[in-house]
Amino acid sequence: MTGLMDGKTIDYTYSGGLRFVVTFKNGLASYKAVGDTGGVSNQNDDIPYQSRQIRPGLIHTVWHEENIGDMVSLVIDLDARTIFSAALLGYPAEDRMMHFEDGVIRDLTEN
Repeated sequence: MTGLMDGKTIDYTYSGGLRFVVTFKNGLASYKAVGDTGGVSNQNDDIPYQSRQIRPGLIHTVWHEENIGDMVSLVIDLDARTIFSAALLGYPAEDRMMHFEDGVIRDLTEN
């Protein structure tokens, strides 16, 4: 199933301090990593994503960025304004990284 997050932008900060802004539109996700000064350190656009509703207000999304080897899974609790991530980043490189972190949604907007 796709598109459950379409029309939404979430701005969230992981417990480790990293901040991301993710926009969902027309079955595609676009994200940017935002630094302390507001500058963008990393971004990617037009990534096909899939989603499913676990319960009303709780959405599981997943996308695969084949060009950089990232597989990202986010559980987004719109009501509690929290996010949970499990990702394999940089696969199949030897220095790949497993990301498993929670965060707080700073802002949620409808596009």
